[in-house]
Amino acid sequence: MASPKRVAPVEAPARPDLLVAGLAAAGLAIAAYMTWLKWTGAAAAFCLSGSGCDIVQSSRYATLLGVPTALWGALLYAAIGALAVMGLGPRRWRWAFYLTAAGVGVSAYLTALSVLVIHATCAYCLASTALMLAIFLVLWWRRAALPGRRAAIGSLVAGGLAVAALVPLGAAFIFAMPSSVGAGSEAALASHLRQSGAVMYGAYWCPHCQEQKALFGDAARDLPYVECDPSGVNARPDLCEKAGVKAFPTWVIGDKRLEGVQSPDALAEASKFPPSPAASR
Repeated sequence: MASPKRVAPVEAPARPDLLVAGLAAAGLAIAAYMTWLKWTGAAAAFCLSGSGCDIVQSSRYATLLGVPTALWGALLYAAIGALAVMGLGPRRWRWAFYLTAAGVGVSAYLTALSVLVIHATCAYCLASTALMLAIFLVLWWRRAALPGRRAAIGSLVAGGLAVAALVPLGAAFIFAMPSSVGAGSEAALASHLRQSGAVMYGAYWCPHCQEQKALFGDAARDLPYVECDPSGVNARPDLCEKAGVKAFPTWVIGDKRLEGVQSPDALAEASKFPPSPAASR
């Protein structure tokens, strides 16, 4: 008489992880809001005009591959949230873990850029970083309920570290690519801004004004700059008051008003600067 075959136990379907889904939903809301702000040019709620939020949003790091950087974050939160709603079984948990590791790595990289390069921070960006880190910690804690977790712990750590390092490295490579204005075109852009009637309002003591000028190198002397502080050289506080300047730097280009540090690409687009033949190839 043949012995009965042993049937492997069937795993119960994983239940939705409401905590991870809730954190991802909160992150998605923030990222979607930041995307909308970037697309519309609106000021962030609860942030003063020309504050860190405006400066971060106007920096070159606020756009990645032609779309708002926040949009990539929104897609990442949506993917993590969808996995959590479907239930974090071993396979889905692994996908969520690696996606979150990528998010933590990119968030840390962008936070470092905002502090060390842009010299400004955005409360919404910091909140998004905190949420991504919270999701990562929750997922790490959830690993205790996964089968075979002890045998896989080494590969999970190695994989998570690799993803957290390689994805920001890819973003850094993209950010390092030259802008469409083109190297050596800063002088032409500065001259175009002056000829088109654009004005940059600032103050000699303003670090963000110095950062704006540094983007143009030696061509900064050709920028249509107006000094707003009465104690500055060739100051014209009357023009600044007439223009209603409340933050430095403030650009007025035609009917457009841009506050905070602007990338050469943003200024070129706002002033309809024609790209050089080399840049358009």
